[in-house]
Amino acid sequence: MATEAQRLLHYLAEHYTGREEAKDLERASAGLEEHEIPAEQRRVIRREHQLADKLARAFQRGLRRAYEAHRAGGNAITLDDRRRDENEMAEALIHFLVGPGLAKSTTRETQPMHYLYIISIDWEALERVARDAQVDLASVLEAH
Repeated sequence: MATEAQRLLHYLAEHYTGREEAKDLERASAGLEEHEIPAEQRRVIRREHQLADKLARAFQRGLRRAYEAHRAGGNAITLDDRRRDENEMAEALIHFLVGPGLAKSTTRETQPMHYLYIISIDWEALERVARDAQVDLASVLEAH
């Protein structure tokens, strides 16, 4: 059974990240036969679902961390790519929230090829998307 976080990510994959990649594929479809485009678009969505499943735990951890910071009066979290868990959280949040415009991210280089990701989430927009997805955002944000 899919968790609420997975359900939210699958919704984002189908309605935001995957849809954008499918549009990009259609625009860049030179060399593809017309009948091949829908199959490629389905593959894009499948890959997005696989990425959603792979990153669901990191997404939920990052979202909870951001929510804790928000509740404490902060407006962003900082994640360090030199720490594996924080790098995974940053990957998940940036891919599924920043791309669709549900969060903003800036980076600061800490040393060559290593970065701090400063991520701020648009909580109102995320709540609207969660409602549209019929996902209980509160249960995603609860610590277990």
